[in-house]
Amino acid sequence: MRKIFTLFTMCMLAASAWAIDITFDATVDVGTGSSTAGEFTITKDGITLHEEQGVANGSHYRFYKNKKLTVTSEIGNITGVVFTCVGANDGQYGPAGFTANVGNYSYDENLGIWTGDNASIIFDATNFQVRATKIVVTVGGEVGLMAPNITPASGTFYAPIEVSMHCINDGAKIYYTLDGSNPTTASTEYTAPFTLSENTTVKAISALDGETSDVVTASYVFTDAPVFGLGDMFSAEDESVHVFTHDAIVIWQGGNNNNYLYLKDETGYGLIYGAVGQTYHIGDVIPAGFGGKKTTYKGEPELAAPLTGFQPAKDNVTLTPETITPTQVTHDYWAHYVLLKNVTINADATNLTDANGNTCEMYNKTFNIELPSDLSKPHDVYGIVGVFSAYQVLPIAFDVAPTPPGPELPTDVASIEELYQLEKGKQGHFTTPLTAVYQNGSNLYVKDVEGTYSLVYGEVEGTFTNGDYINDAIATWSEYQGAKQMLPAVPSTFVPAGHADAVTPEEMPIEEISQDMVHTYYAFYGVKIRIDEESGNMYLVDETGEMQLFNKFKIEVPEINDEDTYDVEAFLAVYRGEMELYPTIIKVVGDEFLPEDVNHDGEVNIADVNCVIDYILKGASEYNCDANLDGEANIADVNAIIDYILKH
Repeated sequence: MRKIFTLFTMCMLAASAWAIDITFDATVDVGTGSSTAGEFTITKDGITLHEEQGVANGSHYRFYKNKKLTVTSEIGNITGVVFTCVGANDGQYGPAGFTANVGNYSYDENLGIWTGDNASIIFDATNFQVRATKIVVTVGGEVGLMAPNITPASGTFYAPIEVSMHCINDGAKIYYTLDGSNPTTASTEYTAPFTLSENTTVKAISALDGETSDVVTASYVFTDAPVFGLGDMFSAEDESVHVFTHDAIVIWQGGNNNNYLYLKDETGYGLIYGAVGQTYHIGDVIPAGFGGKKTTYKGEPELAAPLTGFQPAKDNVTLTPETITPTQVTHDYWAHYVLLKNVTINADATNLTDANGNTCEMYNKTFNIELPSDLSKPHDVYGIVGVFSAYQVLPIAFDVAPTPPGPELPTDVASIEELYQLEKGKQGHFTTPLTAVYQNGSNLYVKDVEGTYSLVYGEVEGTFTNGDYINDAIATWSEYQGAKQMLPAVPSTFVPAGHADAVTPEEMPIEEISQDMVHTYYAFYGVKIRIDEESGNMYLVDETGEMQLFNKFKIEVPEINDEDTYDVEAFLAVYRGEMELYPTIIKVVGDEFLPEDVNHDGEVNIADVNCVIDYILKGASEYNCDANLDGEANIADVNAIIDYILKH
């Protein structure tokens, strides 16, 4: 039967340019895989997945670091492979973990996307472990229109969620419904993430060049979180999702990128496995409200991805270990904080033996704690009871009880480049001022004393206008679409600290712009703007080339036509490997209106300042007092007018 299918498929591919998709669903297609790590093979409809070392456990596929996944086809060349991953981009278990030996491999949010024309592809988890819930292999023809991806997946939730969608096909539009009906191109177009807090069925399609995709569905159920604690994990069903309603105390966090987090609460003890987005220390108190999916490993419960709601510690308490003997290293003490006194550690550091000859296993590779220098004499071992082939002690300290470290002080940096040279996640304290350039929502663009630009993405304390100083800012950094950006480690340190000359955008022909200039503030004067008839995308055109304009900041755009020329100020961004511009102002050349001329008398002077102040005091005005065009009228507009007066 398999041979008949293969021959039929090959004939179909030879007779047409259409492609076929073979979908591997981790909940159904497990082949020889299991929850125990090892080599596995899955064959479906002429496509074979062979993993050197990983897991296929009915929930997701795990592809371990530095191990290879080989995808081969017996029915024609593979032209596309799409991984739907547990993580996003270069985050934990995201698609950036893979590299491919042939073709082109890229990633976008939680999708890993390969294109090419090969009978076999090797995906190497070079960077880190990758986990995927679905793999779609396309054979023959060109990769067709893909259905949109909806995040998060269907489930039960106990708090409002943000729903986002995207399609990997460039130029595709997404249409969706919220009432359970099938969408059409007349339905609501998706333009930005939206929030849901009531039971809703979301259905969506992609549309491109008159073609529409299959309908995808995500159903969300909202309910009050039941009272649930670590002790309740033992009776909870696997794959069930829970929110914890008790504060939890951290016993230890570490190992494998801090993915092992042992906790206790008033109901019992437990293990959280996965990236929680926070770093904790012994005794830290994690506020209630965190959650995840219950799984079982070696007979004991774990809370696994998707993990949500882990907040910074709100307090720290002193923990006292339970003193036990090697014979008590059993299920009864699993995940407990324990102390074994006066035990001998064998030369291989794999066993503990007390004075009575009682022995238990010790496994020090989970947390890699430095062993005592002299193993010939007894030691006190502080640890956690874990399990693998048997119950074992996972040491967290020898002879002296572990204590939380003191606060880690930020590293002094004098520039944005010095911040970027720090280890990712480390805090940097700016010893020189930053200058605000532009703020829009959670986007704050700044420039340092060396002239380097950066995007500060996230919540900050202050409201900024162009030219505001920021002293003593504390930040970390991350990467988005391959470009580094700043994250406000302490939002309260981002506050205006005086005002100077506004930053003037840099004039630059398009041909001289490169991706290493991302976040730079540019000006293009007397240029054309082209609207693509098919996609509706907007492009800035000068004598040297063109670049897409993406109205990320929702600024007012004048009517675009071929006769006019335009002055454009914008920030450079990179998305999906392509450069594009985020405009802050688009103005028709010859339009002499100055936004700083609030009262439209043809001059910018103190009268315009008075108009804005009157508006602030009275709350109403016959004039448009938004002098800096940020959508609001406030003291920042006074500063914008004064800046203009001083410069002119």
